[in-house]
Amino acid sequence: MEEHNNGFKRTMKWDTEVLGKRIVLDATFRLLDKYSAQDMLSRQYGNQRTLNKAHTDRLAEAMHAGEYIDAVINPIFISDTGNLLDGQHRLAALSQTNQTIPFLVVTGLPDDIFVYIDQNKTRAAKDVVKIAGVSNPAKVAAAVKLIHQCMEGRARTPRNELLYRMIKDYPDIEDAITKGESMHDSTYIPTSVGGTLYFLYKRWWPEECKQFFDILQYGDQDILSQSQHPITRLKNKLRHLYNKVGKRFGDLYALPGSHGGKVIYDHRWQVMMFIHQAFKSYRTGKRLIWREDQSTIDEIGELCKKTVTLRHSYEKIG
Repeated sequence: MEEHNNGFKRTMKWDTEVLGKRIVLDATFRLLDKYSAQDMLSRQYGNQRTLNKAHTDRLAEAMHAGEYIDAVINPIFISDTGNLLDGQHRLAALSQTNQTIPFLVVTGLPDDIFVYIDQNKTRAAKDVVKIAGVSNPAKVAAAVKLIHQCMEGRARTPRNELLYRMIKDYPDIEDAITKGESMHDSTYIPTSVGGTLYFLYKRWWPEECKQFFDILQYGDQDILSQSQHPITRLKNKLRHLYNKVGKRFGDLYALPGSHGGKVIYDHRWQVMMFIHQAFKSYRTGKRLIWREDQSTIDEIGELCKKTVTLRHSYEKIG
């Protein structure tokens, strides 16, 4: 470690290993004002989270009152390519003032460290997905969380780094969500559920997947005139469920019920089960029998495991 003083600045340099790379970090106290803040903000890495104006205004008010102390205990992080990784709310607040404030600025981190920053103050999943450059980050985040829940067999929220890697490794999830969103109004299927199943089915049965969801979305007079066709029955089932619960499909989890030891499934899980049973009937030609049972959820979970390889560390698959 190396330390030196340069006027006001006190700098520490040290080398370390981050994500398998040897890097040199530089931590310096710098006097920042509105102009240096604006310059840093102009070089943000990726599509960062939307600024919370109320939070920014609170920070600016504290700076005006001389009561802002976070600057010396919470670093501004700049990557080794000069991009702002963390600190946009603080810098946005400073840009609204005429104050000059000493900030601890740490430079030298690689850009891809972004999803690990604030592990003790977790960013919303949609904010992490947004940094991957995807459109519709909130719904893509909901889909990857659903895939993870199916794989784990429980309602557990995965680490943001894991979600980020899933988006990077399986970019067609984004296209599947676009399809899920386009058919939401005509099918009553929650976007995250429709997008997740479209992603899974297209990987294994691309032709049947496209035909099934296109007929479900756009209709086919010959097929929909057949009352016992699985797609006709599914459309009626989804319409009935939507009329029963409206737009409030609830959270994605199953609750132990008090009705004879049965499991009571939330409505989104019900939608996912019914779609899966109808698609299986459509694909195999076997008779469609509606069931609300764990075996259907387990079947979807196994399909997720066959389709998606989770990277629990930053190392590449294979």
